[in-house]
Amino acid sequence: MITGSSEKNLGYLFHHGPSHFGDGSLDVFLREKPTLTHFDPEKVHIIAAAPRGVQSLDIHHPWRLGERFQVCAGHIKISDRVQKRINVFTFGGEVRITAVSDHTLCQFTSPAPFLELTDGSPVTLMLANEVDVLLAQQRARLNPRTASDFDSKLILIDPLLLYLSCLQAFQHKFSRTDCFSDSTCRQFKHDLKLENGRLQRENRWPSSIPSLTELLSTELKPTSKS
Repeated sequence: MITGSSEKNLGYLFHHGPSHFGDGSLDVFLREKPTLTHFDPEKVHIIAAAPRGVQSLDIHHPWRLGERFQVCAGHIKISDRVQKRINVFTFGGEVRITAVSDHTLCQFTSPAPFLELTDGSPVTLMLANEVDVLLAQQRARLNPRTASDFDSKLILIDPLLLYLSCLQAFQHKFSRTDCFSDSTCRQFKHDLKLENGRLQRENRWPSSIPSLTELLSTELKPTSKS
């Protein structure tokens, strides 16, 4: 249920987290009647775990198809009644859906950050773009029969481990990249170092991190809890 006077009229809300790149959690409010005073979400599109593989879900109000879903890494797409869209990248996690008479609340949580892409910073956009490139390379390597076949493998990877694997790949890539003429690239490299330091201080950076190729090959099952 929506609580708090500062939240009750919002269409969506990011909650700050410790990451230097993104937010800790995300709430989306789907109302029976739009407020007409801001972005009023009508639908949230995600890829979620299914009994066999994954399923494409369009969450709307009223919602009666389940209260909790495991979310696959990729893009959370939020749209309103006039087809304006908000795009959020997730490394995977969970959504809890609470439906009452006049609204449905979607609460997204994850051990890895949520990246706001529609109104996000250039550095956040750069991180999401780099992850999209990595995932596209892996899709090409594995050559799955359908997109859902790839997502069925991706959803087995722990969100935090996926995030760490991506950061490690970018540290290696950008250690050899000259960013002197690109302020966004320089800031990205700086934030990579800050994020690495934060995760090490929190004992969340293991001594050995598998590459994305290894993660998709071994199909490690989730162990972290959001």
